[in-house]
Amino acid sequence: MTSTLIAISAAYVVMSVLLLWAGLTSPIRWWVKAAAIAVSSVFFVEIFFATQGLLGWPGTERLPARFQLLWTRVVEPDPKTHDAGSIFLWIEQVDENNVPTGTPRSYRLAYSKPLEEKVLKARDEIMSGNPQEGTAEDLDENQAPAGNLANLPENSNQSPTSTPNNIDLTKIGALPEHMQNVVFNPMPHPLLPPKP
Repeated sequence: MTSTLIAISAAYVVMSVLLLWAGLTSPIRWWVKAAAIAVSSVFFVEIFFATQGLLGWPGTERLPARFQLLWTRVVEPDPKTHDAGSIFLWIEQVDENNVPTGTPRSYRLAYSKPLEEKVLKARDEIMSGNPQEGTAEDLDENQAPAGNLANLPENSNQSPTSTPNNIDLTKIGALPEHMQNVVFNPMPHPLLPPKP
């Protein structure tokens, strides 16, 4: 949250200074004014992306390498509305001493049956009073994404991004730019410093 606020503040300061400088009636060449306008436009885009974290919507970026799973929600694919489904995780990052740090965040992952099974099993463990640690590891492009995508086609007639229910995952933004293998395990106890 702090980095987002700093980014917004810096963007507004830079925009204001550039526009004030270019807008004054000073003998500035036209190409300098045009460059100032272009730089200001870039900062408008930066402001847009920086404020998305403030909207309260789940993030779609990479999960942290280690985290504590607080809760989850699974939305299964719906062919009627052409919704490819999503898996929502509410997590808190964990430091090297197994202590949750920072503020809990919500993440949205592409739906897949194997991931749904992992998430529901982890949720059941949480409900039983057993905290769950999650790890997320990036997958290479060469590794099969079968664990991360829902109902990929088994026959060669369908494209690799359409499901048997005719949901095109690429058109509705369900395929993330990055794929991660997410694993849940019992949360280890915090590592305490040695007593004197």
